[in-house]
Amino acid sequence: MRRHLIAIVIVLALSVLTIWAQTPKKAYMLVQVDVTNPQQYGEYTKLSPGIIEKFGGRFLARGGRTATLEGAPAQGRVVVVEFPSFERAQEFYNSTEYLAARQVRAGAATAQFILVEGL
Repeated sequence: MRRHLIAIVIVLALSVLTIWAQTPKKAYMLVQVDVTNPQQYGEYTKLSPGIIEKFGGRFLARGGRTATLEGAPAQGRVVVVEFPSFERAQEFYNSTEYLAARQVRAGAATAQFILVEGL
């Protein structure tokens, strides 16, 4: 009976670990934006949230207060977006919808986009 119970616990533990290992890691898009045309950039900011949501993303930070703790000072806005996986973030960035939004942003800002996979 005791061996049977231990075997069940081991099987359950292995099942949980298998499911955990198959769960994709979240990804984070870190964006630094220097806005040069606020009116045109405002049009871009109306488009991007809906597209981000379509790909399962959500804003964690969007142009809030920043402080550079080390290195060159951050220029302009800093945005952090969480996605359910690295692949979904790439799908978002390469989507036809976001390509159109990027074209609206063109000439209104310079930006650096960095994608990092979470733990």
